[in-house]
Amino acid sequence: MSWISFPVAYKVLPMSAKPATPPSPAGAEPRHPIQVVARRTGLSADVIRAWERRYQAVAPIRSAASRRLYSDAEVGRLRLLYLATQGGRRIGDVARLPTGALEDLVAADRAAAVPRHTAPVAGQVDAGDYLSQGLAAVDRMDPAGLDDVLSRAAVAMTVPALLDRLVAPFMSEIGERWHAGTLRIAQEHMASSVVRSFLGALQSTANLRSGGPVIVVTTPLGQDHELGALMVAVTATVEGWQPVHLGSNTPAPEVAAAALRTGARVVALSIAYPPDDPRVAEELRRLRRQLPEEVGILVGGRAADGYSDAIAGIGADRLEDLVALRARLDQLRSGGSPR
Repeated sequence: MSWISFPVAYKVLPMSAKPATPPSPAGAEPRHPIQVVARRTGLSADVIRAWERRYQAVAPIRSAASRRLYSDAEVGRLRLLYLATQGGRRIGDVARLPTGALEDLVAADRAAAVPRHTAPVAGQVDAGDYLSQGLAAVDRMDPAGLDDVLSRAAVAMTVPALLDRLVAPFMSEIGERWHAGTLRIAQEHMASSVVRSFLGALQSTANLRSGGPVIVVTTPLGQDHELGALMVAVTATVEGWQPVHLGSNTPAPEVAAAALRTGARVVALSIAYPPDDPRVAEELRRLRRQLPEEVGILVGGRAADGYSDAIAGIGADRLEDLVALRARLDQLRSGGSPR
């Protein structure tokens, strides 16, 4: 490529005069603090900071008081990234796309999406109605109403369908609303409590079989959200495994001790929030060192992508959803290698 020079006419300015500052492009002036950005985008401040650090999704400036300030364009970009992840995209796959390409992708995903309340196929229960009723019960702080919705759905649906099409989407929506600030902490706690009790009862009445392989299920140290782990335990039970559920926030030495004592073939970990706790990555590496080589590790949950390097580094399986979990458990029962 060659450089071509053009003659330039210069205007001599008085000594006291200063060239006019060119106007900033539309939407380029950084003027929004992170709390405003969180309300406008539906993302929590923690997620915005994590996307900035990990993926360079946006580049806010710092004010004189060292506060992040975002432009209109950056707010719009974060909103597009939120919509892309809501449509099933991984943030790592879309964070650095040009904004125009991101707009096209979100539009295409919306156009291709199946409406939530379309008529179910023959023989399939419409989980959308149960989902709407459950969210309405949370809005009005009605734990008995939420439990009734879940109980009726459990009669109408198989356990795998119940987890895949109702419980998992329901808790995902609760989490999104809580992070967006449209749901009170008390409502999130109420919903989690009802679902936790429901899943415990569901596991006790699932298709229990004796003699199945053992799987230890928990969340790593620093991870307090256990509903994902409970769904894994219920799924494993239905698939003929013997789950040993340790609850949440379990240190790696205790997970390893439980696996050794029970003769577990696999350890399953759920990572829900936050997506950038350095303790979790270290706990994963510590667990791998303390487990026998023949014991496999399965990792899932909405925040698991934040630890993808550590998961790959220990040779663990990163599972996207309960469908993938069932497939992997079936492989392991059929003699597949746990690593």
